[in-house]
Amino acid sequence: MDRKPLDTEIDHHTAKFIVGFIALSLAIFTDLLTPGVSIRSISLSYHLTDNARNVFVGSLCVISAFLWSYNGYSLFQAVLSKFAAIAVASVAFSPCDCFTGRFDDGVTREATMTGVVHTISAISMFIILAIFCWLFYLRAKEKNSKEAKARGLIYRVCASVMVGAMAVQLLDILGVDFSGITQRLTYYVEATGLFAFGVAWLTASRMLPFITNEDERIKIELAGK
Repeated sequence: MDRKPLDTEIDHHTAKFIVGFIALSLAIFTDLLTPGVSIRSISLSYHLTDNARNVFVGSLCVISAFLWSYNGYSLFQAVLSKFAAIAVASVAFSPCDCFTGRFDDGVTREATMTGVVHTISAISMFIILAIFCWLFYLRAKEKNSKEAKARGLIYRVCASVMVGAMAVQLLDILGVDFSGITQRLTYYVEATGLFAFGVAWLTASRMLPFITNEDERIKIELAGK
């Protein structure tokens, strides 16, 4: 009996699924791998334990690689994904200035160029990913099925959540005091943005039931089946 061979390439739907899963889990794993410390930023995990740093850098490298390989449905999306890939890689390889400011020992630690690159890259990353959510929404809007409408709603919500998270972080940078609410504002902002990013890309993978009809759903076929 002839067997149908397995696909030898990872298509962009599979890439979206992998990227979405990693984005959903990154905040959780970096928190778990820094025991005894309530990290105030996901990026801070880089400086705390080897395991947390390896997961942080490794996860971002995987996301960056898949974004670099993703070309979307137009030249604009292809170029946009390349910029996103560079931004994500820059976040990974340019450690944050997580210990700046005036400390109890009286020493003031100034921001470094590496830290500035990290911050700019992180902001750029979330802006581009929010744009992708909107592009996914516009594509879903072209379809008339109830599943496509559900996906469109998810994309809009995810884009709004990412923009909202960035707005809260901007207010914090401008001096708005959120200390009465939480001491981990940056962590929660980053985790929220990554969660929205992950949900959007899992949705776009076309592998999830209920929001993808049978004609659209991507299935993994096993050899001999």
